[in-house]
Amino acid sequence: MNRKYKASIVLIAALLATVIIALTRMGAAEQLFPTLYIDPRQVVFNSLVVGQRFDINVTVLNVTDLKSFDFSLSFNPSMLSIVSESFLPEDNLPTPNWIVNGYAGTFWANVTYETPLDTVPSVTIATITFKITNYGISPLTFSNDKLGNSTGLLMSHQTIGGSVSVLNHDVAIVALSSSTNETYEGRLVNLTATAKNLGLAPENFTVSIYADSNLIGASGILNLLPNQTTLVEMVWNTSGFASMTPYVISGHASSVPFETNLANNALTDGAVKVKIMGDVNGDGTVSILDLEAWDAAYGSSEGMQNWNPQADLDGNSAVDKIDGRLIIDNYGNHL
Repeated sequence: MNRKYKASIVLIAALLATVIIALTRMGAAEQLFPTLYIDPRQVVFNSLVVGQRFDINVTVLNVTDLKSFDFSLSFNPSMLSIVSESFLPEDNLPTPNWIVNGYAGTFWANVTYETPLDTVPSVTIATITFKITNYGISPLTFSNDKLGNSTGLLMSHQTIGGSVSVLNHDVAIVALSSSTNETYEGRLVNLTATAKNLGLAPENFTVSIYADSNLIGASGILNLLPNQTTLVEMVWNTSGFASMTPYVISGHASSVPFETNLANNALTDGAVKVKIMGDVNGDGTVSILDLEAWDAAYGSSEGMQNWNPQADLDGNSAVDKIDGRLIIDNYGNHL
C-alpha cells in the first residue's frame, strides 16, 4: 500500500468521524428541545369496528417550567369522533377549558397550572378518547399551540403530530380481455387482466388467469398503492386445447390479509373457442363447408367487405392459397 493511498484512507476516516459526531450532536440537541407531541404517533387498525375506542395522549417533553398550554388539534371527522377527554396531572390542575367541534374536526384546550410542571422526562398533559366511525386516514395536527412559563413568556418548541388509520384491505380484478374470441389450436392468445387496489394500504398479492380450470399463468404484484391499477398480461399457447366448447376466461386476485370483501377478487369476462386447424366455420369438422367459407373470403384482407379472419389460417392477415392448402391438408379431421 503506497503512502498516497494510506493518506487517502486516513482522510476519509477522519471525515466520517466528523460527520458521525455532528449527527450525534444534532440528535442530542433535538432530544433536549421542548416538544409538544402525540403519543402514540401512529395508530393503525386493519379492520373496521364501528364504535371501537382508543386513547391518544398529548405529551410535553423537555420543559422545566411549564405553567400553561394552549393548542388546537385537528382530526378527520368523517372517521373519528371524540367521546371524552381528561387533563393531567390531576393533582396539579385547575378547571381546564376545552371545546370539541365534531363537524370541523377540531379539539381546543387551554390549561394554566397552579404549580409549574417539570416535563423532563415527558409528562402527558391530556388524554383524548376517540371513537371510530368509518374507514379512513386521519392526520392529528397541532395548530395555534403555545407553551408558557411561570413568568408569562411563551417558549419556543417543536410539535410532532400523529395519524390514525382504519384500513380497508380490498384488491380486485376490474377488467379482463383476450385478443380474440376464436382461434386455431396452437395459436397464441394474449390475455390481459386489470387488477386494482380498492383499499387504503399498499398490497402484495398474486393475479392468476385461467381458461376454464386450466391455469394459464400467475404473476406477483408488489406494493400496489391505494387506488392504483396494474395490467397483468399473459400469453396462452393453445396447443392441445381444441374443443367444441369455448374456454371461459377468468382472472383471480389472491386475498390479502384482513380482506373481507372477496366477491370482487375474481372476474369472468368472455370465452375463447379453440378450433382444429382448417375448421373455418367452427362446427368441429374440416369439410367442404370450410372450403366454401375460404373461397368466399379469398383475396381479402382486414377491412375489406368479404374479410373473414377465420379463413386466414396462417395468420398473415390475408386469405390466400396457403390457407386453402391448410384446409385441404386437414380435410376430414374432427373433434
